[in-house]
Amino acid sequence: MNHISALKVGCGKFFHGKNVLCLLPDEIRRLGGKALVIGGKNSMKAFLDQPMTGDLLISPNIECQMIEFSGECTVARAKQYADTALKEKATVLVGIGGGKCIDTVKCSSVFSALPIITVPTSIATCVATSMTAIMYNEKGQRAPAVNLEKEVDVCIADRDLIATAPERTLAAGILDSIAKYPECLHQKDPSSFDSCSLKDLIQIINGRSIYHFLLEKYPAVYQQDKNTTVFDDIILTNLLHTSIVSGFADGSGQLAIAHATYDFMRNYNTIHSAPFMHGEIVAVGLLVQMRYNGFSKDEIEQVRSAMKSMNMPCTLKDLNYEPSNDNLLFYIDHIAEDSNIRTPAEKSRLAEAVKEIL
Repeated sequence: MNHISALKVGCGKFFHGKNVLCLLPDEIRRLGGKALVIGGKNSMKAFLDQPMTGDLLISPNIECQMIEFSGECTVARAKQYADTALKEKATVLVGIGGGKCIDTVKCSSVFSALPIITVPTSIATCVATSMTAIMYNEKGQRAPAVNLEKEVDVCIADRDLIATAPERTLAAGILDSIAKYPECLHQKDPSSFDSCSLKDLIQIINGRSIYHFLLEKYPAVYQQDKNTTVFDDIILTNLLHTSIVSGFADGSGQLAIAHATYDFMRNYNTIHSAPFMHGEIVAVGLLVQMRYNGFSKDEIEQVRSAMKSMNMPCTLKDLNYEPSNDNLLFYIDHIAEDSNIRTPAEKSRLAEAVKEIL
C-alpha cells in the first residue's frame, strides 16, 4: 500500500476558445439541471456582461441560484456554501472567478459531494482544473489544503471573458506557469530515466515546454490583441497544462523555493504582501530558484526582463518585505525548511542565491 500514488491530474471536460460560454447550460442540464452559482462581485459582473450570458442562466430545464463570493477562501465558508447547496437541493456547483472563489467552490464540492463546473475569469493560476483547493484562514494566512475526491467535472474557459481580466492577472499567471519547470528540477537529476522517476520526468518535460512556450509567446498577447489562437494556447497552457504538471508534482512531500516564497509571504508578511497576487510572489521566488538550480545569468535575466516588462515585482523589497540581515536570515531559514534544503552546502547555496538575486 505504501507504493500507491494517487495522481491528482486532469479535468473531466475542458472547453476553451471563443464563445464556449454557450456550452454552460447543456453542462448544467447534464449534471442535474439545478445549479448553485458562486462568483466574486467583479467576476460575476464580467460574466453577466458577456453577450447572451444573461439568457444562458434562464435556459429551459435549468435552475440557477446565484451567490456573491467575498472574503477569504476558508473551510468555514466552503462548508456554508455546501450546506446551502444541499438545503436548496442543488445538483451542481458552478464557480465563476479567480483563485479564491474557485478554490472555495472546489472545497464546497468535497463537503457536498456535488459535481463542479468552473468558469475562470482570468488565467492567473491553474485553479480552475487542479484537484487541490488552496485554503486560508480569515487573516489571509495559509491553512491546510483540501484535496478533491475526483477531478473537476467541467471547466469552461471562454476567451472573451478571460480577456476582460486586468493585464496584471495575465502577467501573474504566465510567471506562475513558467515557475513550474525550475521548481520541477529542484533536487532532481533529470539526465535519464534511471536518475529520477518517470513521474518526475513527466513533470520536467512538460514544465520545460511550458517555460519555453510562454517566454516566447507572452509578448504577443500582453497588452496586445487577445482575439487570437495564441491567446487560446496560453489559456490552455495556464489552465490545463500547468495543472497537469502540478498534479504530477503533488505528493512530493516538499515545496520548492518559488512556491515556498509564496507561503512565507502569506504567513509571515501577511498584511504587507496582501496586495500582491499569487504569481507575482511566486515569480520573485522563481529568480532564487533559478539561481539555486544553477541556471545561467542570461536565463535568469531573460525571466527578470519578462517580469519587468510586465511591471511585476522583482525583489523582496518590491513585495514590501524589508531585506535587513535579520529578515533575510528569517526568510532563508524558512525557505530551507520548506524546500527540504538540509545540508550546510545546500543552505550556503540558498543564502548566496538570495543575496545575489534579491
